[in-house]
Amino acid sequence: MDGNSERRTSILRAATEVFLRFGLRKTSMDDVAKAAAISRQGLYLHFVTKDELFQAVIGQMLDDLRDTTWGALEQGDAPTADRLARAFEAFHGVTVGTVDRDVHGELLSSAQSFAADRMTRMEQELVADVATLLGKTGHAAAWEEAGLSAAELAQALFDASAGAKYESASLDEYRRRVRVAVRIVTSRG
Repeated sequence: MDGNSERRTSILRAATEVFLRFGLRKTSMDDVAKAAAISRQGLYLHFVTKDELFQAVIGQMLDDLRDTTWGALEQGDAPTADRLARAFEAFHGVTVGTVDRDVHGELLSSAQSFAADRMTRMEQELVADVATLLGKTGHAAAWEEAGLSAAELAQALFDASAGAKYESASLDEYRRRVRVAVRIVTSRG
């Protein structure tokens, strides 16, 4: 990684923290420059506008989200329940208890205009990959008699995780809720 790339990555990391703390509207380029330990003029050499910076931050966050989520899901040596719980925590739980709900809502709303399709595709891919894992590990077959498919089980887990994200006051509470849902699905098979 060259110096320019390293600096850009450093700016994006700092900007992520600032956006998550204050939200898009309340964050200024000065705030980001200070957090990144760079002059405001130096920041503008990398990102001409706050919108451009925000789009780059969301892109980096989605890349990180993908890496962490699928990294957890693909941990072949871990029990299925652990893989699922870690993957959902990476996908939904990353901001639970650390980011103000209003700020989180504002950031998601602001990102919809340019990242909605990518976010939707990632959600669909996660559900599909969870369904595949449930099929490969035999957990889905155990639910066939109840009339539930692997895709339905995967979607139910995704929905439980998404709901727990908004209903949990802390990461520990989120983890407990998701673990219960995962245990229910994986207790058969």
